[in-house]
Parts: sequence; C-alpha cells; structure tokens
Amino acid sequence: MNTVIGVVERNAGKLAERWLERLHKEAGMEDYAREPAPFLLDHVRDAYQEIGTYLDQPRHQVIAEHFRATGMRRRERGLPLAEVIRAVQLARTVLWQYVIEQGIFDSTVNLYQALNLYRQIVTFFDQAVLYAVEGYFETASGEP
Repeated sequence: MNTVIGVVERNAGKLAERWLERLHKEAGMEDYAREPAPFLLDHVRDAYQEIGTYLDQPRHQVIAEHFRATGMRRRERGLPLAEVIRAVQLARTVLWQYVIEQGIFDSTVNLYQALNLYRQIVTFFDQAVLYAVEGYFETASGEP
C-alpha cells in the first residue's frame, strides 16, 4: 500500500490537474468552475501530497482543522455547500481512478490490499466532507 500512496503523493500535481478538468466538465459546478485555477489547484494538490499522513491518522486534529478552514473559506467566497461537497467527492474519484490506471493491483493479494486502501480512502474523504460542512457553518469565532 505504501507503493500506491507514494505514487499518489509523487503525482499530486497531475492528479490536481485531472481533478480540475473533471470539475469543469461536471454539471452543477458552475460556481466552483469560475474560481481561479491556482486557488483550487493548490488546495487539492496539497491534499494529495499528504494523503499518506491523512490515511494513517484519519481523525487527526490537523485534518479536521484543515477541512474546517476549507469549509469556512468556501462559504466566505460564496460557493454553494453542494458544490463544496461534490468537489471533495470528485477528488476521491480522480484519486481512485488514477490508482486503478496504474495497474498495481494485479493479484488476489493485491486485490485485498486495494479493497483495504479503497475503504481507507472513502473514510478519509467522508471525514473531509464532514469537517468541511462543519467549517462551512462555523462563524469566524469558531461557533456554529
């Protein structure tokens, strides 16, 4: 699994670009699509670059703070919550499609590892959505 995570982290820029392309094609993402590309790419690339740390500690406070702050920033920029959630979902989809394209999981043992990794990725992105929603509804003082 470390091999897969290393591939993802090393290719974070490529994955972020794929995410942005997918976002621009996605129906219902018009507000997000109008945001400056560097603003969007930096955040997604950073998340991909640190995915190993996130998967090792899915409930880590740094992750919670990161995605709560993301939710707050997206609300401040006037982005609809539905688009914020969909953007996180797209990041998960792009990551998993890339992992599959790499052909790393070609045996029964590797398939078991793939399923375990997928479970971890889904859990991480579910937590990211939860924290982003919490942040979206927080005030600047940290109160809901």
